[in-house]
Amino acid sequence: MTLSVRKIDIAGFDLPPGFAAVVADFYAGFFGGPLSQLLRCLAAVKVCEELKNNGIDAAPVCLVHRAPHGFSTREINLVDRHSKFYCLHSTEEIEKIFPDGDKESLSALKEIFARDTNSVSSCASWLKYLLEGFNALVVERREVVPDQNSKSHEPVDTLPVAVFVMDSVENFNFNFKKISFCKHESALSPLAWPAPYVTISSARHLKILKRYGLDPERLFDGKERTMNYVLETLNSDVPDRLQKLLDETCIVFNELYAGAFAANGERSGRGRKTRAARIIYQLEKIQRHSRAALNNRKKAAENRIGRACDFLAPLGRRQQDVLGGAQIPLFYGRAGVRALYENLDITTPNHQLIEID
Repeated sequence: MTLSVRKIDIAGFDLPPGFAAVVADFYAGFFGGPLSQLLRCLAAVKVCEELKNNGIDAAPVCLVHRAPHGFSTREINLVDRHSKFYCLHSTEEIEKIFPDGDKESLSALKEIFARDTNSVSSCASWLKYLLEGFNALVVERREVVPDQNSKSHEPVDTLPVAVFVMDSVENFNFNFKKISFCKHESALSPLAWPAPYVTISSARHLKILKRYGLDPERLFDGKERTMNYVLETLNSDVPDRLQKLLDETCIVFNELYAGAFAANGERSGRGRKTRAARIIYQLEKIQRHSRAALNNRKKAAENRIGRACDFLAPLGRRQQDVLGGAQIPLFYGRAGVRALYENLDITTPNHQLIEID
């Protein structure tokens, strides 16, 4: 099988000859940018496994670029242990919201990004930290275009590209990119492998969804609309039924006062009025408690749904596009990155809900 011969510079890396690259682009962003970039890199490692199972030697290459226009480089979104959403602009803020976060990852993040929070070199170092043990190449050099006037189209320190891991937007524009190839009649263009669409959850968040009968997709309606939907399902007619019973009881007692009670004498009537008042008081007390219980249930639901939305669908958008990739190591440590990798399915284009605790 002849693979693409687009080349990327891998000078300085010790790699056996005959390998092709599975490339995941990684753009330098604030503290490493969004979670989607880490997912692309993990997917590249998985793709190499698939190619190896089919007899093709491939190496995962995470190519760190300068951020394109429109890419957020001055802030990062994270969610704390209580699922509260934050938009951060400094390392000090990260320490405040993750006082009990993974100490190793927090220390590494502070050290790596001490001078520059979004440089190519800093992001490459952070990615190397996250991918330690995955045998992935993190490259921050520019792509090398073969010299058309040269007799050789095989630079010594380059690697042919077999696959690009791309999201939907990149894939759409794939055929419009200006890609240089060595002139070889049997050369094939690189394959475009779809980047995974993943939402990471904890057992607690899944329990909340199950408790209120929520499909994860409904969270994309936004926090307010999701809450309104849940509150409607919690509405109860018990307080209204108790009010109806209370009104009917008062009517019955009033009729008895005017009739049978009065005929038995004033003293007897007072005693019966007292007993009737106690009955009415108990009904009113039960009604108050039922309304309070319903309000408490609604407030608890609002808090739980709010936390679930902030973590699973922040701002009503896909988690991987909004939350920073640093969320995983700060929340779970590098073990969380490993768990994410092991549960990642690159063979399906469907949405994946991955539980990590």
